[in-house]
Amino acid sequence: MKKIYPVVFLIFSTMFITLSTTVFAHEVKVSGGYIRETIPGTVISSAYMRIKNSANEGMLLVGASSNVSPRIEIHEHVMNDGMMRMQQRPSLTIDAESEVALKPSGYHLMMFELTQPLKDGELVWLTLHFADHDDHQIQIPVKSIKKMQHHH
Repeated sequence: MKKIYPVVFLIFSTMFITLSTTVFAHEVKVSGGYIRETIPGTVISSAYMRIKNSANEGMLLVGASSNVSPRIEIHEHVMNDGMMRMQQRPSLTIDAESEVALKPSGYHLMMFELTQPLKDGELVWLTLHFADHDDHQIQIPVKSIKKMQHHH
């Protein structure tokens, strides 16, 4: 009879770990995501999206990765001496029960050394990396800037 307790403990421990991982996945919601189609002859692009944190504590986005880019950085546009400049950031805070927009002329993900041209309509896997939380994998479309400008 005493041998049952370790098995029961193991089962409940596994269930708890599974539930805690699943709960985090529901705390992060990504919407409206897209990556800009590459300009011929270039090997960079940028990704935009809305990241919602429904948890009751803040979380820190510390980076991203993708199979189409070996280096993705968090960037922000800032006004400096009357000029709009891009500046790398080590992380991005998403406060508890709030949302952060990654958008043109604001925060965004810069994708460098692309392994292939990105064409309108393709889908790309991105993994968002958080400090103290699990990674969050998403699939977002590549969109043409020209097509987007015609629709607005």
